[in-house]
Amino acid sequence: MRLRLLVLFLLAALGGCADAPPECGAGDMPPADAVWLVAHGWHTDLAIPASVLRGKMAFFREAYPGLRVLMVGFGKRTFMMAPVTTSGDLLVGPFPGSGTLLVVGLTAPPERAYEDGTQTLLVLPPGGAERLSGFIWESLRTAEGMPVAIGKGSFPGSVFYATRTEYSGFNTCNTWAIDALRAAGIEVSSFGVVFAGQALGRAAAVSGGACTIHNAP
Repeated sequence: MRLRLLVLFLLAALGGCADAPPECGAGDMPPADAVWLVAHGWHTDLAIPASVLRGKMAFFREAYPGLRVLMVGFGKRTFMMAPVTTSGDLLVGPFPGSGTLLVVGLTAPPERAYEDGTQTLLVLPPGGAERLSGFIWESLRTAEGMPVAIGKGSFPGSVFYATRTEYSGFNTCNTWAIDALRAAGIEVSSFGVVFAGQALGRAAAVSGGACTIHNAP
């Protein structure tokens, strides 16, 4: 166990020594069915253009009038919904528990909405938008066909939703995001993924590279 923890910390340190990707460009919407994987700190989100939301996920186009990009991120419910105030909060974060999806509606691409972070754009294969939408919808807990909202997030327009998916050390925000991409048909594996940098690195390897978000007003 101690050896495993040491390896994980070494991986994190090596990730921090890597060269920073170039700054993201002008923030145009992708010309085809595509999604961004966005990493900020320890967490990764999927940034999904409104046109990629298919089937029941079209619910969110109605929930956010003028929606251009839907940010979706999985995590442990108590950890994401309650502020981290002590080192003890960080220690209990990795333990299993109920999950949640934090959903944010954007009217611009993520590099125009966030002050910092790293992202990569992945073009979905044929049918990928439908499969990705299905994966995310199946992660949500629903009642009478509607997602179950459990609280407001700290960002304007952000909402926490209950999930069927439980959080654990083997199903974190980063593994969930990679599993969603794999469900969409992207050739990427979540095996061994712990940190956001690992998730982004695997996605960037099949997408042509990553860029740094640092141009929000």
